[in-house]
Amino acid sequence: MKILISSSQNENIDEKYKESAHKITSFLADDKNTLVWGSGCRSIMGICYEEFAKKDCEILGYTTKKYVDEIELLPKAKHTVMEDTFDLKKVLFNESDMVLVLPGGTGTVSELFTYLEEVRSNDVNKTLVVFDEYGHFSKVLEVIEDLIVRKFNSNSIYDYLHIAHNLDEFKTIYDKCKKETKKIGL
Repeated sequence: MKILISSSQNENIDEKYKESAHKITSFLADDKNTLVWGSGCRSIMGICYEEFAKKDCEILGYTTKKYVDEIELLPKAKHTVMEDTFDLKKVLFNESDMVLVLPGGTGTVSELFTYLEEVRSNDVNKTLVVFDEYGHFSKVLEVIEDLIVRKFNSNSIYDYLHIAHNLDEFKTIYDKCKKETKKIGL
């Protein structure tokens, strides 16, 4: 499967998020998935690359001109440089079978909502997973709950969004997605 991983490139984040990312990306690389990601070499994005590269998995990197200098630090990936982040997000999404959102900042949260809306509004058959170990996304999920309470969204929003709080919960979601992907021949 092609797994889009959205995450942080900030090196100053708590080590527990990096350790958590290492566990989940190691699991995905062990299963010989393809990494689809934003061609980042630092922090969680760098961990994604390292795990998939170490296990000789296919790596598809997409970036914008602002970060093109990082490509030379990521030699095992096939890179594509996009004009802007709007085009970048669309290509990342369309290239993947599953979207996994790991801890990150405003860019990552923006991607989460962009991908959630694309899946929901266009009935796209794609698994979207928020990995919320250590409660990183608790405030973001509170916003979604508040929108439901105030009737801007309905509970059906959760039909398009899976939340995993640990690796075992993620593995259950992943196994289901993998079976569905094989069933439709992707």
